[in-house]
Amino acid sequence: MKIGFTLKPNNGNILDFEKQLSYLESIEANCAEIPLYELDVVSGKKIIKDELNLLNNIIKNSNLKFSIHGSMSVNLLDEDYLSDHIEVLKKEIEVCSALNINILVTHFGHTPIEVSKNAQKYEDLIKIQKEEYFKMAEIAKKNGVTLCIENIFPYTNLHFTALPSEVSKNINEINHPNARTTIDFSHAYINCNLRKKDLISELETMVPFTEHLHVHDSFGKFKKMYTYIFPEDITYGQGDIHLPLGWGDIPFKKIFSTLKLKKDIFFNFELTHRYKKYYSQNIEIAKKLISFIQ
Repeated sequence: MKIGFTLKPNNGNILDFEKQLSYLESIEANCAEIPLYELDVVSGKKIIKDELNLLNNIIKNSNLKFSIHGSMSVNLLDEDYLSDHIEVLKKEIEVCSALNINILVTHFGHTPIEVSKNAQKYEDLIKIQKEEYFKMAEIAKKNGVTLCIENIFPYTNLHFTALPSEVSKNINEINHPNARTTIDFSHAYINCNLRKKDLISELETMVPFTEHLHVHDSFGKFKKMYTYIFPEDITYGQGDIHLPLGWGDIPFKKIFSTLKLKKDIFFNFELTHRYKKYYSQNIEIAKKLISFIQ
């Protein structure tokens, strides 16, 4: 299994990656995720060649394997801006191809909660999203890229997002080898608790399609209370707080002992630099979790 971390540029500065990659190699990580959403490689739905070349020059000298996380705003259930989302996703596929990176993480769509309550309207949007994902998967295939569609959670109480079982149902219906999934365990935990579903059962449905993992801890609590600053969400244990493993209460041992995941999957930690001092510790925890896979 490829174990690594999401890179974190300061104010979009690609040059920050040089030291980060060296550090990851020094602690024996073997992969890294590039957060395209924090960079200026795509601007105005066009690829900025200077930024792309700069990124390529940095990563081509690394021994790590890479995945790319595309724009978190891409939402193929957003009918008002669907064409914009499609164009951005196309450019992100092009970036992956240019960098010879074959995993592109993109988010499953979300809608206002009022839309989700209109069964016919929601089903119509889901149908459009499936059609567009198939088209994008065809483009991805021609570029040697696999879309890894990630389960998300409602960011506010005004939004609705699919459960892992609903994501896997859609991927199964899209039926394209280049449309696969990323499991985000914290997202699943929050959404399952919110909708009173069993976490393990929901995650099991995604396993046949999963090529990539987003790993970080939380308490599975949807954020309801206002806090002044993000660290106070950590204090109160609410929201998608991206903690080191063991700081929250996601049952990772049970998850990895139960799910029949591929052993060569991308195991990507999404931890901020505030937890850099715990990176090595989390690599060791990852190795132990991987050993539980049957």
